[in-house]
Amino acid sequence: MIPSVAITTVADLVRAARNGRSQKEFARDLGVRQSSISRYESGKASPPVPVIEHCMRLVHSGCREPIPTADELAIKVRTALADTSLGPFRLLISELIDTLTNEYAEACATTTASTMKDKK
Repeated sequence: MIPSVAITTVADLVRAARNGRSQKEFARDLGVRQSSISRYESGKASPPVPVIEHCMRLVHSGCREPIPTADELAIKVRTALADTSLGPFRLLISELIDTLTNEYAEACATTTASTMKDKK
């Protein structure tokens, strides 16, 4: 069980998710290099979105409802905005969600390419 700590930065999140394991072991679990974990924890580099999501799941694993992925969150918001009386607001939010979803997919593709390069 991950101890309850105030998480105010991404570095805090990564450190909390590591939960006492060595950086090397945690890096192996995430598919990145140990030096990447060190840079994330020192604030010298920002982890990619999938790493942040994984850390969030680890930190919040004791919660009743799991943290949704970006795609799951988009579906929830679209469902909530299905009411036709919301008109233009619904359209603007839908466009925002599409943009964020596309950026997320691009970030995942970049992360995958970067991870493959790191492993070489």
